[in-house]
Amino acid sequence: MSIRERIAAANERAADCIVESDPAWVDIMPAGEIVEGLEDHMILHSGPPIGYEDMCGLHKRGMISGALFEGWAASEEEADKMIKAGEIKISTALDHNTVGAGTGIITQSVEMMVIEDRTSGKRAATFPAEGPFQGGLCGWGLYSPEIAENLRFMREELFPVMREMIISMGGLPIKPILAEGMQMGDENHTRQTAADLLFDKKVLPFLFRMDQEKDRILKVIEYIVETPRFFHCYGQGASKAALMAAEDVEWSTMVTAVGGNALEFGIKVAGLKGRWFTAPAPMMKGRYTSSRYSEKDQLPWIGDSCVVECAGMGGLAAAASPIVCNLRGMKLEESIALTREMEQICIKKNHNFSIPNLDFDFLPVGIDIRKVLKTGIAPEIHGGMFNHEGGLIGAGSARVPMECFEKAMVAFAGEYSE
Repeated sequence: MSIRERIAAANERAADCIVESDPAWVDIMPAGEIVEGLEDHMILHSGPPIGYEDMCGLHKRGMISGALFEGWAASEEEADKMIKAGEIKISTALDHNTVGAGTGIITQSVEMMVIEDRTSGKRAATFPAEGPFQGGLCGWGLYSPEIAENLRFMREELFPVMREMIISMGGLPIKPILAEGMQMGDENHTRQTAADLLFDKKVLPFLFRMDQEKDRILKVIEYIVETPRFFHCYGQGASKAALMAAEDVEWSTMVTAVGGNALEFGIKVAGLKGRWFTAPAPMMKGRYTSSRYSEKDQLPWIGDSCVVECAGMGGLAAAASPIVCNLRGMKLEESIALTREMEQICIKKNHNFSIPNLDFDFLPVGIDIRKVLKTGIAPEIHGGMFNHEGGLIGAGSARVPMECFEKAMVAFAGEYSE
């Protein structure tokens, strides 16, 4: 078999890990019990590996916030010293079975939603939204007595009820919600409006029937219903679990992870398991939430939620969500054209996602580094625009830097040359 034939066969297997995945929400567990390789006195962050001294201010604040939340330090100054001395370890979320959305701050006490791919048996864990308010530890890297109290409230009041519910349900399949939501206007990165409603329809009847005090049930319902984009963590978890299976496929040139830390942006490739290929983090283009914001207020790309693009959603699924594309100043025909463009750099189509705006054609899936370099087309990724000081100031999109693919291809050629 020639090298080209080996790569083609491997890419088919890797892409099938996504297409044939069967993700289900099965549990809620502390990160220390479910995130593989997460040690005591370790804090995870988004994007490729980076040293503490090189981090942007928001990530540094997240590191300190994580130390305070765990009680490892009594003050910001003490936390800073411990991190600099190596007493608190730092690792990147995507090197574990999790995803660092936003700042991606994850410590052992953070409660995580557990998503199992029932096809491969791989389990991924993602942190849930911290309620309806803007702010929080995991996605925003912020810490205060109020944030700590909210995390305690979620752990002690909300999640025991939700855990009992999901175990009694025997798990909740995620793919049907993703598929129907994408026929209703979601692209499952910036927008989960339909998925949220479909999720509510599945879980609320179970909550109503539970043998729990009415007030406890109402608190859980309020948390689920009032939290915007509640379903986002499940889409990320489903994507990560499927991509973890693809990481075991040698000879594959399929992208299995993408993410940024506001300094660098990186990708990982199935056939080069565990290795990062980086370039300067791009700036997002989009619409700000207020006219007082401009690019000078905005961080370069930070966050790993674009793992959903690796699974064929988000920017690759632009045609599914002209509503999201309109936020970026695009018309319907432009959103369709964008998905058609993404087809040129993907391995195959995903028969699970039939899109009305494509005349019910299927969405592309499996970004191939070879096709990116051959066509000169970089993947489109959607995301939130972060302020230097923290907080979301808009929604936009960017292209993954071409330099990432160039470096990956050089490494692949060196690894698999005959």
